[in-house]
Amino acid sequence: MIGAALAVTGAGAVLPPPDAGGEEWFDHRERLGPRGYKYLPAAAQYLLAAAREAVEDGGRLDGVPCDRRGAALALNGGFAELFDTMDRQVAVDDGAAALSPATAPYFAVSLLGSRPAAELGLKGFALTLATPRVAALEALEAGSRAVAAGRCDVLLIGAAEHRVPGALTGGCAPGPPDGRSPDGVEAEQGSVALVLEPQAAADARGARVHGTVRARSLFVPPGRPLPGDLIAGALERLGAPPALDVHCVLDDSEFSDRIADAVAAATGTGSLTTTPAGPGSLAPAVRLVRLLTGPPGARLLVAATREGHAALALVRTGSDTPLPPQKREIHSC
Repeated sequence: MIGAALAVTGAGAVLPPPDAGGEEWFDHRERLGPRGYKYLPAAAQYLLAAAREAVEDGGRLDGVPCDRRGAALALNGGFAELFDTMDRQVAVDDGAAALSPATAPYFAVSLLGSRPAAELGLKGFALTLATPRVAALEALEAGSRAVAAGRCDVLLIGAAEHRVPGALTGGCAPGPPDGRSPDGVEAEQGSVALVLEPQAAADARGARVHGTVRARSLFVPPGRPLPGDLIAGALERLGAPPALDVHCVLDDSEFSDRIADAVAAATGTGSLTTTPAGPGSLAPAVRLVRLLTGPPGARLLVAATREGHAALALVRTGSDTPLPPQKREIHSC
């Protein structure tokens, strides 16, 4: 099952400024509050700030009961520094008994979304995906399926990373200290978040819609040939039009080259706009947000990685004339 296209009604991005260099750029006291956030891992701090921005941008949640709000999130190596600290504490320093009770629970990456879920009342479900580099688009796909299956009525999608170490890059440019991706985009330190809902629900409350998105993920075991109809079938399921701009986030692997060639053949696009993949899951999410703020039209976002994972997202944007707001029940949690 592939979920229907969802309307993006809120978007938030927390990324280093271009002139950040290797300096600290995020102050949790200013962005989140003076108390209660010090011991959140940095990636979780970024995600919470981006999620708040997405809600403030128009992704209203209070018209939906808490048990009808869901979250699907992405993380690759964003907790790596924390894990290294824990390993050193246990193996070299004072042992497991000295682990901080404030940070120890985060050995489970599924806790990435625990604070946004608590603060925003996301009680339907909270899912964290960690597939190398395509996790953000897989989160979009999984969340859309949950909406289509009736598990939630509004969805938070987020991706977060923090100084992903070079050891995890697998053929991509190493993660530099300042968190910048190979193309100079601040894409591997920070967070992006989107609030999505069915188009009918957005229209009913007169919401501004940035665009609609729909995603499909694929996997081909390493060393296996690419099925001839794989990309064409995915595009058909996405409902992609015959002509559209294609934007790719790819590593330097042979598999990514084959995916790019197959996409070009299936879409009839002579040239693809390509961004080198960074070491984590954030670069495709940043590209997705930028496509949502582009001119009217249909665009295809493609991400692929040497492990055999690929994902495609169809983004449609256009002039949006909100309908008059309807009376809406407010739900507190």
